[in-house]
Amino acid sequence: MAEQTQLKTNHNARIVTLTTAERVLCLFGDVRGEDNKVIGYRVLYPYTLSLGETNTDGTIPIQYSRWCPFSPLEEHRMSGEHIISVVYPDNNILENYVTKLTDAGVDQDLIFFEGETNGDNSEPAEAGE
Repeated sequence: MAEQTQLKTNHNARIVTLTTAERVLCLFGDVRGEDNKVIGYRVLYPYTLSLGETNTDGTIPIQYSRWCPFSPLEEHRMSGEHIISVVYPDNNILENYVTKLTDAGVDQDLIFFEGETNGDNSEPAEAGE
């Protein structure tokens, strides 16, 4: 059995599966009210992920497209009732996403934070601005 590469977790990038069956790759965080309770979620720089056509070698490419191309705003807010799951992306997906964000002028300090990269389950309170 092949050894798996350790998952990078020192970032706020997540794949959010919505009730619409869309998979959105984004910088993800919660939105808290005055009483510090979570009242919603913040999605920054979202891209929809989809599978392309199978290559001749059997691999399946992942396609990235802007989640909301109708608005220049890259920050969206949503309620938890529209979210099915939130997971860390694979390291290759993360690298592609970071490249897209860097090309768009997003500083890597807004993506990555100091801390463990060993797959622990600690979550930051909010995504970088």
